[in-house]
Amino acid sequence: MKYTLAIICCFFLNYSFAQKTDLDKGLIAFDAKDFKKAIDKLKPYAEQGNCLAQFAVGFSYMYEPRIKNDSLARHWLELAADQKQPKAMGPLSVNYFSAEEGSIVKAYMWAMLAAEYDPIQKMTSTRLVIKGYLKPEELEQANKLINVYKERWGNAPDCR
Repeated sequence: MKYTLAIICCFFLNYSFAQKTDLDKGLIAFDAKDFKKAIDKLKPYAEQGNCLAQFAVGFSYMYEPRIKNDSLARHWLELAADQKQPKAMGPLSVNYFSAEEGSIVKAYMWAMLAAEYDPIQKMTSTRLVIKGYLKPEELEQANKLINVYKERWGNAPDCR
């Protein structure tokens, strides 16, 4: 009887692991900070519009030194953030802030939206630091963009 129970447990345990999709495997790799594997597994889902996969792929391109690519990071993070994926907004803000000239308005906009939709981002000083670099007309432009996003999203739930 003990052996039968052990065999049944092993069967169900193996069955549950066998059922993991590449999305699951990619998210597990992302959580384990295996960003190269995360990209390999998650990119097809990101290309299909999955906002969580887009966030993970963008974050991976931003923070994995072996494959760091700021423009790819920005691309994927922006796709996720546009869908109201709050975890993508903070890193996207940092990416824009460290980017070429002319990105500071978007950096501030995403920092402000991140603070509004992600409690963890609300505790950071990113938006305050960026605001210190803005000219009055840039601040006005950023605030208009923030309102555009808020109106577009309305009461829609965050993309997760």
